[in-house]
Amino acid sequence: MEGTMRKIIGILFFLLALPVYAVNDAELEKCREYTDPSVRGKCVQMYKRTDTRAASASCKKNLECWSQRYREQAEKYCGIAFERRAASSRLWAQHWDGQDFDQVRWLDRGKGVMVYFERESNVVLQCIFFPHAPARVRVSLAAP
Repeated sequence: MEGTMRKIIGILFFLLALPVYAVNDAELEKCREYTDPSVRGKCVQMYKRTDTRAASASCKKNLECWSQRYREQAEKYCGIAFERRAASSRLWAQHWDGQDFDQVRWLDRGKGVMVYFERESNVVLQCIFFPHAPARVRVSLAAP
């Protein structure tokens, strides 16, 4: 009995030492596109894999790669936020016309947070995008 308990405790320590990776909101959002539960499950498992994590970490070091990876989600959620502002403000409605954000820069490189922006003649439309919480964007109008 004592030997069995030691084996169980040994197995538990082994399992606790294995790396467990969480899947963030942006990755879950991509997996939710699949209606088949088994395919959705495979998608989530793919994002938990070590090689997928390594590729993501490598991409995160490069603004072009990182911004392209999240551009579609950024345009979706930034557009929704701008439309809401435009619906309640004449100033915002005057400047928002469903533009695509053609430029991007880092806001916080370590966290992967980017600012997508579009320069107009007299204003800059900006959207702060958080890849790990894609629906949580901050939009603003600023002087050029």
